[in-house]
Amino acid sequence: MLVKNNSKKLKFNFNKNIKYSIKEFLSLDMFNPINQKNYFDIYNLDLFEKKKFRTHVFGMGGSSLSTKLLAQFLDPNSLGKNLFIFDNPSPIKIKNSLQDLQINKNDKFIFISKSGNTIEIKYFLHMLIKILNKKKVSDIYKKFIFITENSENYMKKYAKKNNILCFEHDPNIGGRFSIFSITALLPLLSIGFPLSKILNSFKKAKSLIKKNHSKLSKEIFSSIGFEKKFKLNILVGLSYHDKINTVNEWYRQIFAESLGKNSNAINYISSYGSIDQHSQFQLYLDGPNDKHFNFFKISIPKNSISSNSNLIKGYNLMSVLEEGAIKTLQQKKFLVSQISIKDDFNDYCYLLIYLIFDIYLRSIYEKINFLDQPAVEILKKNTKA
Repeated sequence: MLVKNNSKKLKFNFNKNIKYSIKEFLSLDMFNPINQKNYFDIYNLDLFEKKKFRTHVFGMGGSSLSTKLLAQFLDPNSLGKNLFIFDNPSPIKIKNSLQDLQINKNDKFIFISKSGNTIEIKYFLHMLIKILNKKKVSDIYKKFIFITENSENYMKKYAKKNNILCFEHDPNIGGRFSIFSITALLPLLSIGFPLSKILNSFKKAKSLIKKNHSKLSKEIFSSIGFEKKFKLNILVGLSYHDKINTVNEWYRQIFAESLGKNSNAINYISSYGSIDQHSQFQLYLDGPNDKHFNFFKISIPKNSISSNSNLIKGYNLMSVLEEGAIKTLQQKKFLVSQISIKDDFNDYCYLLIYLIFDIYLRSIYEKINFLDQPAVEILKKNTKA
């Protein structure tokens, strides 16, 4: 992974010494699945070692986004084929996706809610039951799996009443940081990815962060210092490669929920490649100079588009468009950060832990608790059913 920005070309140097502890960071509860040797032994995963399932995941925010984040890089072709993710209670999407699908013994439906009381999960559950009953599917509950905390919550009681397989959601890990836990990994195991391989990539990435944190922190603090000095209040995340697009969605969530705690918070905007080059860049380039642009990149060789064969070759066009956007923004004297990885899952995991590290350092700079979400909890209370 390569991280760089153009702050020096903009004649800015950040020399402030900000203390942090890499040991503290890597000891956070979210890393327990990586740090603890026998962490997954409490789960009976034999079922998924013997068979692959077509898997349907129902969850809000990190409860489903964490799985999508990993699956889109590991096997983007699995999404919409043998892995379906439902993260919005839209009856049209659910019905269109499931009503014409031939449900058989190879289908599993995974419902995820840490609290076990999330109103959208109740909706998903009873909507699905209605659809499956209408399709005259037998033994419905044998196809269900719940992931929730071990408490007297709605999902736990429902699972006990109907003999539904239930996995415990780690109470010490919040949904948006659950990418290393059973929450994100169970759907991947269900479609055939081995747990050991994924964990090995996580461990390698953690080691790289531990080794390179000093250099990486300088880049992060340089960006923060520039944002503060020039009063930038918007961070625009851009991705052009479809294997890395979900990183932009996920970083948006962890950025907003972790850092949006006071009036100093920066707004995060997700922008997607060529789509937004044709809709947002006029504003970006000639609008207010209040933005920091952050590109998520996969390093792929590119050639100039001199023929139609070069135009349609792999990701050549996307790479050319991406470089053109970067060059133009830099010419306009915007702060442009680039995070580039190889097309390799180990490097991808390195990127994910780096982005959590970025959130951690930003929270130290702002002196806030990045792990809580008080406003979201108020919102949940006001939408109970």
